[in-house]
Amino acid sequence: MSQLGSPAVVLQGLTILGKLFRKALTRDQVVLELHFVMAAIELDRSTVIGGEANPAPSLVSAFGDFGINNWPDLSYHYSIYFMRLIAPTKSLTYAAKIPLPKESPIMRHKLFLVSITAILWFTFSAHLMAGTVFEEIIVRVNNDIITKSDYEKSKDLIKKELLKGLSGPELAKALATQEKDLLKTLIEEQLLVQKAADLSLTADTDVIKFLDRIRKENNLPDMEALEKLMLQQGIDPVEFKQNIKNRSLTQQVLGREVYSRIQNAISNDEVTKYYEAHKQEFDRPEEVRIREILISTEGKDPPAVPALEKKAQEALQKAKGGEKFEELAIKYSDGPTAKEGGELGFFHRGKMIKEIEDVAFKLRRGQVSDIIKTKYGLVIIKVEEKHEAGIQKLETVSNEIRDRLFESKAQKATQEYMVKLRKQSFIEVKPGYIDTGAVPKAPGSEPKQTAQNEPGKEKKGKKKK
Repeated sequence: MSQLGSPAVVLQGLTILGKLFRKALTRDQVVLELHFVMAAIELDRSTVIGGEANPAPSLVSAFGDFGINNWPDLSYHYSIYFMRLIAPTKSLTYAAKIPLPKESPIMRHKLFLVSITAILWFTFSAHLMAGTVFEEIIVRVNNDIITKSDYEKSKDLIKKELLKGLSGPELAKALATQEKDLLKTLIEEQLLVQKAADLSLTADTDVIKFLDRIRKENNLPDMEALEKLMLQQGIDPVEFKQNIKNRSLTQQVLGREVYSRIQNAISNDEVTKYYEAHKQEFDRPEEVRIREILISTEGKDPPAVPALEKKAQEALQKAKGGEKFEELAIKYSDGPTAKEGGELGFFHRGKMIKEIEDVAFKLRRGQVSDIIKTKYGLVIIKVEEKHEAGIQKLETVSNEIRDRLFESKAQKATQEYMVKLRKQSFIEVKPGYIDTGAVPKAPGSEPKQTAQNEPGKEKKGKKKK
């Protein structure tokens, strides 16, 4: 494809336009000729403009005779005369009120230059836009949008997660169920993130903590190494961080606007009534819930053991010093539960190796053991919960009852809160897509359009370069 940087092409274009303006043509003829020239010559920004301030050398030499050799001069003539020549709307015509002489030879030269400038301007703009693809907007949520690519990425993520544990018909059924409510989920996430902005909530600290935890779990030296690992696994670090941020913000909003109100509304009387009505559900054998830190010595040579014992002592001192046991497990433990903060769950007597069981049932709730030597390595445990055999006392299970009551109320309260946000918002879904959470609105109940929810103020579709 020819480029304007070629002197031959430049001179050819200038010659055509020079002949054009030496003729006594009507306005429509001029416009037609200009369209032919614009279609015939392809332009490249680097050769046309030669930077932000000056035209390319070929244009400088061509325009030199007319005393116009820099970009501001060309822009001036374009703005004054070219809009008067072929402006398609009255608004553009009104932008230039300076009289346009018809017979002046100088004016012909200026029109010649203005036309060239206009061609360069419009073709340059088209050249830039040629590599830009605007994404398809499928939903508008107040001042934000959801694009088709956002929707497709979420579908792919759901499928990847389900593939970890399902296949065949079970996978297809679970995928269909989750995809059915996917658009509803994306819309409600946008509403909650917008509400977080209204409440001046932030999530930067949560994002940093979450990323640092992943870094430690993967034994990486720094965040740069973590980002490289993400890229190797096909994960976009920017999108990943944004997802973490959005998740944190949504939970903060729900915690503040919904969950805290439920928890505060659960009275001691309600807990007692639930306990009396479900007492038999708390008839349990003796059991403990524990966490572990395992420093493995399996397969290690005897000379390496002292260093491992030192590592175990360091972890023990920090645990007994009050540091969070789950974070220490992530950092120090070699066990398979390290990523879950050492969580082992509940155990009855006879279900653990004897060395650990003997210690676990002697500890009180919240206590940390000394180092326990096993055939697997050096173990430190913490008792998170402890139940005596028989029907548990109310004070022992009161927190569990509160959790049960909370869960029974949280889903309904969350749905009611989302309905409230939806009624206060502008939501527009493209035909062909279904929002299963859509709320019918009575005539005249539409929210007042503001800078936040006015459809004319929404963000433009994302661009792909």
